[in-house]
Amino acid sequence: MPDLDYIFYPNSIAIVGLSRSPGSYVNHFYLNPLIRFGYKGDIYPIHPTASELAGLKAYPSVLDVPGPIDHVICAIKATSTPGLMKECVAKGVKTIHFFTSGFSESGEKEGIRLEKEITEIAHQGNIRVLGPNCMGLYCPGSGISYEPSFPRESGNVAFLCQSGGNSIQLVHIAGGRGIHFSKVVSYGNASDLNESDFLEYFTHDPQTKIIVGYVEGTRQGKRFISALRKAAMVKPVIMVKGGVTKAGTKAVASHTGALAGSSAIWESLFRQAGIIQVCDLEEIVDLTLLFQHLQPSKGRRIGIVGIGGGSSVLATDSCERERLNIAEFAPELIEKLKEIVPTEVDPGTSVRNPADISAQGWNPDTFSKALETIANHNGIDFIITHVNVPLGPSADELINQHIDSLIKTKQRLTKPIATVALRSDIPEAINNAIGIQEKCARAGIPVFSSFDRAARAISRFIGYYEAR
Repeated sequence: MPDLDYIFYPNSIAIVGLSRSPGSYVNHFYLNPLIRFGYKGDIYPIHPTASELAGLKAYPSVLDVPGPIDHVICAIKATSTPGLMKECVAKGVKTIHFFTSGFSESGEKEGIRLEKEITEIAHQGNIRVLGPNCMGLYCPGSGISYEPSFPRESGNVAFLCQSGGNSIQLVHIAGGRGIHFSKVVSYGNASDLNESDFLEYFTHDPQTKIIVGYVEGTRQGKRFISALRKAAMVKPVIMVKGGVTKAGTKAVASHTGALAGSSAIWESLFRQAGIIQVCDLEEIVDLTLLFQHLQPSKGRRIGIVGIGGGSSVLATDSCERERLNIAEFAPELIEKLKEIVPTEVDPGTSVRNPADISAQGWNPDTFSKALETIANHNGIDFIITHVNVPLGPSADELINQHIDSLIKTKQRLTKPIATVALRSDIPEAINNAIGIQEKCARAGIPVFSSFDRAARAISRFIGYYEAR
């Protein structure tokens, strides 16, 4: 398997194409993050006339740098890249990342020729190429990033992504829900290093427990299939295939120059390899949350407990659509719940599955006892709780008590549990929902914004272990 540690942990980095203007996009994406993340290797800004950039000594070319250079980031125009490649070969550079676009993805003969030329020069000089037309590397452990706002905290999820924009979007979405990354790579046109290289590497990377990916196409079908199968044998692998529609296929060709292929073929490939295929970036995060926080479920028997009868009905429909079974509560369980939640106190209360404990559910002790009683029932494999995020003067205290009760109870349970926080689009409700999300993430409880998303993710999560 390829050992790509030297790519993610270089001892020195040169950036070609920086500007004297601190606010330029190249400085923003590449120089500023290295400084902010505390990259401990040597940083060499390359600029034809500047003697200093961001407090660092600058050099006219890579050949003028006195020390060795492991990694080069290129952000100059495509027509100038062959000359840079030759300088990198002479300097003994190990890897080069081309942020530069205008190559095969353009569909133009000149762009295709230039990509072939720089790749051939790289191979002759024993340099590995990342890209072109990509954002590059994000590795919190080594202090490398292409976005200053990315989290500095390392995690156990690796992300291989053919799209730079999608990679940024996923890291931001995931960070907001408590997911952090071991490594992220945006690899663009994949003229050299490609999806198979990184998939094989992540499979054996001890820092990576979950692999997620966005792919638009592959030029090495057999190798990619083999890499997918081997990865899925040891780690959960969650994939989005970009360009599954006719129009999407055309968009892929103009984006990274990849061959998208038939959606049916890709679906079959993923299924046979044991890969979990999802439709979008949000679904990647939904599933990753479950794999990151929960132990495998022993079955599909779902117990639902929450506040609100109508919401319970919608939760039931969502689960049934995703082949999750709403188990009937045994008579003895119903009698125990009646002792905890007297149905005559509130006419909206129901102690059958789904259990709607109505307004009494805002009492932390009542909610905790009902949840624990349902979770300890042998006929239940997985618990879904739900709450409508409240508004008003006492909303903060009410929701905090409820979530604290959920977290404390969860610590005593052995079965997997997830919660759905339903909210309106009123700013106060959004802020309260974010607070719930952050609090639960720290406690290892996945939070979803809708029953449909929760049920879909839970069904695929359970299906993964069923298949194995």
